[in-house]
Amino acid sequence: MSAYLQPVDLDELFPVFTRVEAGESILLGAPDETAVPMAPPSGPAPCLGVRSSGSTGLPKVVWRPWAELSGEVRVDDRTRGWRWASPFSPSSFAGVQVALQAWRGGGSVRSLNKNWADAWANAGATGWDAISATPTYLDLLVQNEPLEPVAADPRHITLGGEVLRPALGERLRSRFPNTSFTVIYASAEFGVLLKTHRVDGWYEAQALSHRHHRWRVNGGGLELEVNGVWQATGDAVEERGDLLRVVGRGDRVANVAGSKVNLDEVARHAEEVPGVRRALAYAEPSAVTGQVVCLRFAPAPGTDPEAVRAGLETHLRNVLVKPAWPRRWEIDALLPGRNAKRGT
Repeated sequence: MSAYLQPVDLDELFPVFTRVEAGESILLGAPDETAVPMAPPSGPAPCLGVRSSGSTGLPKVVWRPWAELSGEVRVDDRTRGWRWASPFSPSSFAGVQVALQAWRGGGSVRSLNKNWADAWANAGATGWDAISATPTYLDLLVQNEPLEPVAADPRHITLGGEVLRPALGERLRSRFPNTSFTVIYASAEFGVLLKTHRVDGWYEAQALSHRHHRWRVNGGGLELEVNGVWQATGDAVEERGDLLRVVGRGDRVANVAGSKVNLDEVARHAEEVPGVRRALAYAEPSAVTGQVVCLRFAPAPGTDPEAVRAGLETHLRNVLVKPAWPRRWEIDALLPGRNAKRGT
């Protein structure tokens, strides 16, 4: 038997978890939000249904076994009673994960939005022990920090929901030098795949083998063997020795005059340029080459956007092949989610 539930806040997931642990399968969100069949898997094991954009980009419901979800949570005396803060949706896989951590640890979790003044005011009123967010959201939160400090730095930060690029990881590490970091690569379809304390975008590949004994990189894409069948995650990855990094979505590729251009790699190189806070590469149709690469970027506060653009053009022409050179430039704030690898 399953029930629908539309929670308003991450804290309101706590009684839901109690019901699922008691054996009830529950779908988070309203039943009319997707046309995909919503029936939970047959069998006595309780499941929780979460929303996902899916590896194909089509919205759907994914049912995750409760034993698997709760098995990822780690609680010890150090983390017990922590106050968490997060902008993730309560009906998303990432939102469930952070709420589960708070619930198991006897703590609390506060939902955050894009009202930066309100977010910092909440930090000053209640304090945060830990934050779970996308790298872009946290970067924007830091960028809009009040001039007067309002709270001590959190003890821990969990990053997930999108690719962590090295320049941003280093910026966050510099802002929170005394905070521990965990970076998570996960999806609603496949659960948590990788965790690391690195902030340079790389993961220890051995950690993937603990969760999926058989995995492979096929044509630049990550595939997992599930119940004897190889399934594509939809993510492009790169191997380097015993390390693995997620480049971006496998379908984020432009065809420029017959050459394949990975748009997420263009953005990664763009963020290496001093003065570039965030970058997003995209493709537009071209009557001559089929497609051309365009770049939207957010200059760092206090920089000259035109000077940053000139530096971008010089750098990208040095590190990229000619088909990958951006032909159109656009300045934009790049709000959370607009450069995410997927919605989680």
